[in-house]
Amino acid sequence: MALYGVLAVAESGGELYGTDSKLEPFVDDGRLVTIDIDLTGEVPDVSDPKVDTLRAEDVPNLRYAHKSSGRGAKYSLTQIGSKNGNDAAGVASTILGRVRSWTTQDSVLSVTGEDGHPDGWIVEELAAIFEKGSDTLETLEEAIKALLPPDESLPTVVTIRLRLDADRLSQSEESGTRWFWPAELDVLEEAMKRYATANAADKNVESGDGISEGESVGLVTDRVERVVGTPDNPIGVFSVKHPDAQPGLRQDQSWRNYPVGADTAMLFSKGQDLVEMCVLRRGGVETYALPYFAGELTPLKAQSLYGAIQSLDYESDYDESGGSPMARVTYELRESENEALQKLADTELRFYTITLPIGDDKNVIAEEPAAPVYWVSELADALAQTVHGPTLNPEQGGFAPYNNWSLLELATEDFEEARKFGFYRIVGHQFTDSAFAYRGDDEGDDFRRVVDHRLIAGVPLNASMLFDEYLRRYHDESEGGDLPPHQIVAQQLVHLETLSRAGLLNGLDVPIEPPTMTTETVTETDFDATSLSAIREHRLESFLDRPLFEAPARRAAALAGVLVGQVSWHQESERNIGRPLDAQTKGDQLTKNSLENALTSALEKAKVYALDSEYRSDRDMLFPETVDRLLETTEDMPSAWPIEKRELQFCYVLGHAHGRRSMPIAFDLHEKEDEGDQGAEEPAENTAN
Repeated sequence: MALYGVLAVAESGGELYGTDSKLEPFVDDGRLVTIDIDLTGEVPDVSDPKVDTLRAEDVPNLRYAHKSSGRGAKYSLTQIGSKNGNDAAGVASTILGRVRSWTTQDSVLSVTGEDGHPDGWIVEELAAIFEKGSDTLETLEEAIKALLPPDESLPTVVTIRLRLDADRLSQSEESGTRWFWPAELDVLEEAMKRYATANAADKNVESGDGISEGESVGLVTDRVERVVGTPDNPIGVFSVKHPDAQPGLRQDQSWRNYPVGADTAMLFSKGQDLVEMCVLRRGGVETYALPYFAGELTPLKAQSLYGAIQSLDYESDYDESGGSPMARVTYELRESENEALQKLADTELRFYTITLPIGDDKNVIAEEPAAPVYWVSELADALAQTVHGPTLNPEQGGFAPYNNWSLLELATEDFEEARKFGFYRIVGHQFTDSAFAYRGDDEGDDFRRVVDHRLIAGVPLNASMLFDEYLRRYHDESEGGDLPPHQIVAQQLVHLETLSRAGLLNGLDVPIEPPTMTTETVTETDFDATSLSAIREHRLESFLDRPLFEAPARRAAALAGVLVGQVSWHQESERNIGRPLDAQTKGDQLTKNSLENALTSALEKAKVYALDSEYRSDRDMLFPETVDRLLETTEDMPSAWPIEKRELQFCYVLGHAHGRRSMPIAFDLHEKEDEGDQGAEEPAENTAN
């Protein structure tokens, strides 16, 4: 947090408290209203305000300062209005009102007390002049309205210039009477600093004397200094706001638990705008991914880090939502023309990641203080390999690519492009969200985000947990009685295989990915593309050719799903049956007994329907290639299969999704042969059926 404050301060000109750079939009296009007050006489003499164009040379004199955009007061005597402009009435009421408010702040008035400033009398005079309802204040309001054109709305800065006897000032190196701008008076600087850091010691402190401060070694500076216990946290989590969540914590003693120096607290505040650029808000939660470099901070690291964060202001070609700050920063650095920076991105780039419910500053869902990009890169590489492999190749028994499905639209011709898209999907929540059960926006402990953090940290996921999430999502998609789109199951297979390839899957005795295939194997068509049955058989054999289905029980469950899917397609497409077999056999509700009933029915119907089938290969049994392999795999019925319930269900729905698409894809491949276009690339499908 302090690092981001340092970057922001460096960008704004090196001032920790002053923020002159915030006046840049006002220069030349805005106006400066100056109120002259002579404090050399027995009573203050307030002159009518003057107006002039704000010039760049005026800015250093004004000593303007405020917190990050949209977060709290302007804590300098100089005040500003809207960048879009204020009319005369707005300047007289709003901006002048802010000047008056500044003189009433306890932290500002503290310079007049025992622990104050020798020149605190100046602030006392200002407080009296701008007292609410005073004649002077009302006179100034009317004078401003008379001075400025009533219908002209311009960006406006209002400041106070004081005529003082320099001999009365505690730190003046000159003598005599002259006019002083705010930047020339140390007491106004001290008042501004106290106002700026006031909340850092007393925010939400209800115990003791209402202040949490003391002398201690600062967490950031590592030196003894005045520390405060309630600094602003840019991600909105406060240390003392919820004492019920921290039993034994005394609010007024929180500085002992969180010793942060006053200047460091100011750095936290200064870094808020940069921190806010690094957040992804989606689905009721917000995930911060704050980049930094390990090791000593060098000028190259600081400059490139600031530039990468600033790049988040622009739209991304890889994420229409504008999210995924972790991906965007990573690739901003990786694709730099500076080779030294590319190396830094690969070796020293880290992210502090934290996810919490939006609007909840008490409960943290997950946190990873030093997340490298290594595991995300490994996962993205595995995802690119998966979508370019058999799993999304219909000719090799796989599903097809589909537009508008997060994990099915990545099979671009360019492997590196797919890898980059994959990186964005992983850190942008889509990788997990595409396969896991839905969560409501009001759920404060979205487990999907916990999973995201585990993957970023390289923590493997358990297969039984994944199967449960997959089947819960399957149920979510089938509410209302409709059959879930097969793309859901396809994405889950891509998800599972990607985890396996990346070494981030445990709880299974075999890998998920198919055997490595050579280019010749991938491109060669070794089946009769003029025969529908040959196409189906080739695709089924390829679908089963993965270690997951080496175990007889898993293979049998998948084959049972294939047969139920094939028979159901036949009923629906060839016989116009409105409620096919799979409408009665929900994959997420499947038991061994219900599968036994469904399989028995499928075998019976496959035999009966073959009697009037128009395809020669189906004379004795519909889809004989599936029945033969099922009988070769096991002679037992499902009730005797040694397989856990969720594993049974997932293998079944995988097979069912393949079976439902068995004939449609066979028709597609068969038609391509008829048209003499066998070698053409399969286009991405857009349907959801």
